Amino acid sequence: MNRLPLVELHRHLEGSVRTSTILEIARREGHHLAAAPRPRDLLVADDSLDGLLPYLDRVDVAASAFTREDDWVRAAREVVLDAYDEGLDVLELRFSPWFVSSQTALAPEAVVDAVTEGVRLALDVVELRVGLVGIMLRDLGPDAALSQLATILSRRDQFCAIDIAGNEAGFAAELFAPAYATAREEGLHLTAHAGEGAGPESVWAAIKHLGVERVGHGVRAVEDPRLMDHLAEHGIALELCFTSNVQTRAAASFETHPVKVLHERGVPVTLNTDNPRVSGVTLAQEHETARLRAGLSDDQLAAIAHQALVSTFVPPASAVAG
Repeated sequence: MNRLPLVELHRHLEGSVRTSTILEIARREGHHLAAAPRPRDLLVADDSLDGLLPYLDRVDVAASAFTREDDWVRAAREVVLDAYDEGLDVLELRFSPWFVSSQTALAPEAVVDAVTEGVRLALDVVELRVGLVGIMLRDLGPDAALSQLATILSRRDQFCAIDIAGNEAGFAAELFAPAYATAREEGLHLTAHAGEGAGPESVWAAIKHLGVERVGHGVRAVEDPRLMDHLAEHGIALELCFTSNVQTRAAASFETHPVKVLHERGVPVTLNTDNPRVSGVTLAQEHETARLRAGLSDDQLAAIAHQALVSTFVPPASAVAG
């Protein structure tokens, strides 16, 4: 069988940074991670997690140690090089400049510039299609979303899309419609975290109020047959993260993960790592685990891999960019 394309549509920068780099910088900074008796427990998920928040703690914990712009240059460079070594053909790398700024006091624009420089340095030595996705933090509210979007638009040529992440249940999607409308006018692609921490109503809201082209996770769309039909009819792809969805309890188990049901219903589904350091996976492993534990056939996996290729926001022959 020909090698399947490896296209990552949903990978967070903060959850992809090498553990060794995190600990090296933590020691330099006197960060609490350096003194932890078992730092890996704070950085990598295991079967003991009981939901989304403990998982996110492992994604976010290292950011406060990376206090210098050069740290984020290094982080982005290594993440792209690791993706290349992993065999990826396309990488969409998402991050929140404002989250990093809140943890480090670096200006959000400086964070974008540092990440962009790190990606550029990596692409000086490897060939890989890379696009950056700018995340707005939902929990800060709609006014802050416009400020966050302004940061992204100040570096418009560096981004291919926007995303929104955070508390799905606490902040209605419709509050962020103005930010998404502006991003659409600026030619950015649109995705949003939905259907992970909340049910299918969160996915509906992202579609109706934000006009998303894809949905980040969307695993709970399986609970609503009408929603599945809508996703299939309109070609709205789900960025499923097989291992992460189980670790966060968005799905009860690998065996009952709805990827197969969604695919057979005609929903455009893709497989992604979410946070490869935190989840301890590569994209190829995600495909293999889905085959072994969710019962996907080789033909189904090939279709899912090609769906990611046609769903990517990264244009052909792109480096960092829109």
